[in-house]
Amino acid sequence: MKSCRHIMPIQLKSLKKRLISFFFFFFAFTATALAQKVITGKVTSAVDGKPLSEVTIVVQGTPVGTTTYPDGTYAIKVAGNDAMLVYTYVGFEPLAITVGNNSVLNVSLKQQSSTLGDVVVVGFGKQKKATVTGAISSVPVQNLQRIATPSLSNALAGSMPGIITRQSSGEPGYDGAAVFIRGFGTWANRSPLILVDGVERDINNINTQEIESFSILKDASATAVYGVRGANGVILIQTKRGTTGKPKVIFRTENATLKALRLPDYINGPEYAGLINEALANNELPLLYTEDDLRKFADGSDPYLYPNVNWTDAVLKENTFQTINNLSVTGGNEIIKYYTNVGYTVLNGIYKQDPASPYKTNAQMKRYNFRSNVDISVSKTISLELGIGGIIQQGNYPGTPAPAIFDALKITSPINYPILNPDGSIAGAATSYLQNNPWGFVTQSGYTRQDRNSLQGTFGGKWDLSSLVTKGLSVRGLFSYDHYYSASTDRIKPYAIKQYRGKDPDGNDQYTLIREEQPMRYEEHSGANRAYYTELALNYNRVFGDHSVTGMLLGNRREYIDLTAGNTLNSLPYRRQGLAGRITYNFRNRYLAEVNAGYNGSENFPEGKQFGFFPSVSAGWIVSNEKFWNINAISNLKIRGSYGQVGNDQIGGRRFLFLTTINRAGQSYFFGDNQRFYQGFDEAQIGNDDVTWEVATKSNIGLDLEMFKGALVLQIDAFRENRDGILIQRGVIPRVTGYYPWTLPYANLGKAKNSGLDMLLEVKHTTRKGFYYNFRGTFTYAKSIMTQNDDPIPKYAYQSFIGLPIDQPMGLVALGFFEDQADVERSPKQNFMDQVRPGDIKYKDVNEDGVVDDYDKVPIGYPRTPQIVYGAGASFGYKGFELSLFFTGVARTSLFVDGPSMYAFQMGLSTYNILREYYDNRWTPENHNAKYPRVSPMQNPNNNRTSTLFLQDASYIRLKSAEVAYNFEVAGLKKHGLDKIRLFINGSNLATWDKIRVIDPESNYGTGGYPLQRAINFGAQLSF
Repeated sequence: MKSCRHIMPIQLKSLKKRLISFFFFFFAFTATALAQKVITGKVTSAVDGKPLSEVTIVVQGTPVGTTTYPDGTYAIKVAGNDAMLVYTYVGFEPLAITVGNNSVLNVSLKQQSSTLGDVVVVGFGKQKKATVTGAISSVPVQNLQRIATPSLSNALAGSMPGIITRQSSGEPGYDGAAVFIRGFGTWANRSPLILVDGVERDINNINTQEIESFSILKDASATAVYGVRGANGVILIQTKRGTTGKPKVIFRTENATLKALRLPDYINGPEYAGLINEALANNELPLLYTEDDLRKFADGSDPYLYPNVNWTDAVLKENTFQTINNLSVTGGNEIIKYYTNVGYTVLNGIYKQDPASPYKTNAQMKRYNFRSNVDISVSKTISLELGIGGIIQQGNYPGTPAPAIFDALKITSPINYPILNPDGSIAGAATSYLQNNPWGFVTQSGYTRQDRNSLQGTFGGKWDLSSLVTKGLSVRGLFSYDHYYSASTDRIKPYAIKQYRGKDPDGNDQYTLIREEQPMRYEEHSGANRAYYTELALNYNRVFGDHSVTGMLLGNRREYIDLTAGNTLNSLPYRRQGLAGRITYNFRNRYLAEVNAGYNGSENFPEGKQFGFFPSVSAGWIVSNEKFWNINAISNLKIRGSYGQVGNDQIGGRRFLFLTTINRAGQSYFFGDNQRFYQGFDEAQIGNDDVTWEVATKSNIGLDLEMFKGALVLQIDAFRENRDGILIQRGVIPRVTGYYPWTLPYANLGKAKNSGLDMLLEVKHTTRKGFYYNFRGTFTYAKSIMTQNDDPIPKYAYQSFIGLPIDQPMGLVALGFFEDQADVERSPKQNFMDQVRPGDIKYKDVNEDGVVDDYDKVPIGYPRTPQIVYGAGASFGYKGFELSLFFTGVARTSLFVDGPSMYAFQMGLSTYNILREYYDNRWTPENHNAKYPRVSPMQNPNNNRTSTLFLQDASYIRLKSAEVAYNFEVAGLKKHGLDKIRLFINGSNLATWDKIRVIDPESNYGTGGYPLQRAINFGAQLSF
């Protein structure tokens, strides 16, 4: 009992302390709760008073945030009256308001009056658009998204000034367009440097829904920091990143029907047989087919001995299907922001499938995209970035590649043989090229499975050293690892080929076996590579009164390794490393100056000559910020100029051209009385100790104009480039010296110049009632001239390529056709064949020596890559309704529509298919007003030559895209989280106006290949 009496006071004392603590905690909690309050309100546009949806609202200095509902309303908890709410919305000026005693805050956001506050992506960083002095162009990402294509390069034509593209094929997985920036100043590697999130990557692996910004760097000021990789221009693609606010989910699905454009149109069997007779008659030879034969070709009464096959219809279908789907999630707070997107794309080909085939042979491309970007604020001064991307692409193709299939269409006539023989075997003939039955190529030659997998990882961080060292100083780092793997499994099937010979006297079918069936082969091809990239940068940004100064010093290194190299030389790492620096100066936002430089090199050049220095300077004057400026209509007027040097280490040729190598299995010889055999050695490669990169010296003058508070924007740039050190193989070393042509050394002897103009004009406006319109036009003119090469001096100066555009075609000048034999006799002799006849092409004797030969070739037409590219588009919107149109076009470019199917019977009588374009416009004794020469029964070396006769103006205007969309909200679905629905229908390659009409004007020389497609695309976008 005594012990109990002693214990109880102790327990009561302890209980008393706990109760006191509880009451203190309770009152503290209550006080805190009472200090917090909920702020409600509505956010509207100051232009028309309409509610703004998805405005981001953040309590400054805290991770607390929210976004407005579709009606513009919001609710957010704040801790005390001193809390400050920050409202941000794209296209509107940000607004910060202290809560005070208010519990309701209705705010109105003003539209940004101009683009002066915009930030643009530049080399290794960002700058305010108002202070940029380099030549940089960008395009609104939504413009690219209106073109339904799996390959991003196909959406770029005419989209921004300075960019030139040409898409020559529509084959799934191989349909990417060639891309150039301001033409090209070299005849080696002309491709720009493409950076995705700062890392060198493939432009066609990027899903358009993942893109935040797309810009191109064009002059030396913008690209000098890239040193030996900046000469051809730079494309910068930034993927989307997370934003502060509640999770936002967007699902977008697009499904398109595709129609093949300009499939080859060949003549039919009766026409082909009649053309054979006409060819024989032109040469006064006996006819091959009787009227009865021609009737059988026409009526199909004997389809095996007198076939009439439409190979285009047998092999290709006009329509196919494509689908593009994306699901993204974004959100976060001030500590962690995230963006994730998954995509699924399928593009089907236009090959017909044999229903009896056990495997799929039609072309198809499937792609799975994944991208995740996470930003973490570790503290007020340290932030981290993590990006992961994955691209899985699968391809299916016939066992025969597309070029061979379309070549077979060009050379197999409708009367050579039927598709199948009477016994169901594949038809063919003994001649080698007649064994290429187009239907057999597409459906019976097996199949190919291709896999291409890319893994992209990026890790970066930034540390603000303002409080630790000095204000405005920060350090940033980036590391990336990319791995690429490709594998191709080829199951090639050599099928049996028979030639049908008709029936024997007993009525049995007779065949000649051309090729026996063989087992399906298995072939595997694979490739893999990996690339590491590291950069570390020190950045400085400080304002001293009227003076603003920024600086950057960056070191970087890239290592690329071919993991499946076929030899020791190519297995060595490809490395590039160096330094980059930038200094900018801004005085009162009036006078701007910038210095950029790159000091870097490559392992590909000799020791001691691996590094180079590439400087540039630029300046700008914002005239509209001067005190004397009083033109209110012009809100911004900036004049800028730049001058500098950049390099190109992608010069072509072999690796390590400074090394001399020996071929130990060279020419063999017999020596001595016994003529003993000795294996010879010879030089496989003659080294050049002075090999180096190309150097481009560029200058640019530009003007930026904004009027009526950004309603009108004009950007004009004039540029000039001199390219030195272009790598070429020596051409003046004569053969008598004993050098094999393939061992002649390379040297940096080529020179070229490139000049032109590009511009952008944009007009936009939003009325008080919410109607908006936007007109945007671009124009690019770039002409590249060869100023020095190492070719031998030609006999006639007009055959020199010096002073001509790069890729300038040469050919004969056609004067028409010989009218009769008298015309032949009074004209200069044409040395291409023994005898020319009426209807053959008559060429100009340029050198007036009385003979037409190869010395009469002169520059004709324009290069295949257009010198002029332009685009024009308009978009309109009102109360959820949207309409947009975009046209693109090119000029000053030429195309030769020649070769098989235009050169009738090129390999002899009855050989090669014939396009209707030739057939309907050929010379005949009754039609002297023709476009093309007479038909000959054999190869005609006079007519089948590169000349102005087959030269076509490849200029065109194309309705590249059009879209109609409607945005609406379904009130009944809001409780399920669905905020918006956007329904749209768009199309691409909808119409083309050109002078060719036979093949697509973007095709390569010849008579076309895998055609481009017109897409009619239906889609929906759901926002949750």
